[in-house]
Amino acid sequence: MNNTRIKRLNLFLVVLFLILVSCGQDSIFYDISNEPEPKDPLIDGSPTNIVVLKNRIFTGTRMGNKIYYYASSDDNLSWKTITLPTGYLGDLATDGVDLYVLVFLNRDPLKSSMVRRYNLYTDTWDMSYTVSGYSIQTIFGAGNKIFAGGQYQGDRQNFAILFLEHESNSLTVIKYGTSLLKGAAQNNSGTIHLATAGSGMFVFNERSLDTSPVSGTDKANLSGIINVGGSIVAVSADGTIYSDVSGRFRTADAGVNFTGAMCVWLNSKNQWRPSLLLLGIRGRGSSLSHGYREMVLDNGKPTFNIKSPGDDSPTSVVNKAKYSASIGTHPVESIMQIPDINSGGPLSYHIFTGDPDWEPPIFASTAKSGLWSYREGEWNAED
Repeated sequence: MNNTRIKRLNLFLVVLFLILVSCGQDSIFYDISNEPEPKDPLIDGSPTNIVVLKNRIFTGTRMGNKIYYYASSDDNLSWKTITLPTGYLGDLATDGVDLYVLVFLNRDPLKSSMVRRYNLYTDTWDMSYTVSGYSIQTIFGAGNKIFAGGQYQGDRQNFAILFLEHESNSLTVIKYGTSLLKGAAQNNSGTIHLATAGSGMFVFNERSLDTSPVSGTDKANLSGIINVGGSIVAVSADGTIYSDVSGRFRTADAGVNFTGAMCVWLNSKNQWRPSLLLLGIRGRGSSLSHGYREMVLDNGKPTFNIKSPGDDSPTSVVNKAKYSASIGTHPVESIMQIPDINSGGPLSYHIFTGDPDWEPPIFASTAKSGLWSYREGEWNAED
């Protein structure tokens, strides 16, 4: 190849490189131009999971000393607080009657901890629960029951699943030598499934667990679990989706890391039918692509059709670029579309029937940037 041809080839490669860089920059600049002006979050840091109980939405900042709840007061929705009597906030759960709170007694969550019960009827802290030899690390509610994940203090790699027995008012171990409990969900037949981070999924029977994990979930590193249209759906930290179809779990790889944040999204344009399952994600490696993904539901039932918000209809956002430039840059650790008042939420959808563009807010706990919300077509920090 002569010098002239070499020079032409080099020039072509330089021009091609500049075109590709320009296209990438255009995309970056376009996302930046759509980024909403950041707000200061009312609930900052790393918020807990989000739970709904008796027309209130509860959350708070992990390792803080306050629980925040979103409720109607004098026909106005606003945030109010409940102060912990002692210790620092871990996570929240409910049995449908009371609020249960994981409390770390000092700033080291691996040491002493307890579960406190908050009675909404009397607005008082009326019970506390501990387990000798274990530090409680997680707490979940399903089927009017409370479960917790305990870490053995003599061996940090050894975990147990705990069950709150109301008859004896105590937490008892129902499975030793397992992985950390990461979620609980009840299907329409009343069967409760418990998800663990490395030991798979187990079925709860009365006061005990089945000896072996559910078929197809052995050693699965699960991060979340939920009831979707009567079926159980679970996700793993490595991107696998587990879906209970006709009593048997099938799997699919979504190519993303799921945080365990999960909620069913109702479509205002389809008579409030369940249309999507929102799934929190954390970008792999050095990726800055976080946020959540959408599983399309078929008549309210789970599928393996996973897409990004803003792609195709139905979708939870009206502008994909705004989504990508806002919540899409933050790992989502918990997510919830505010339910209607008839489903235990704090607001009445009926009031907004005259506004075809209205949608109920969505709350999302980010990894480090506080509680965010989706309002009027825009994701931003909840202030």
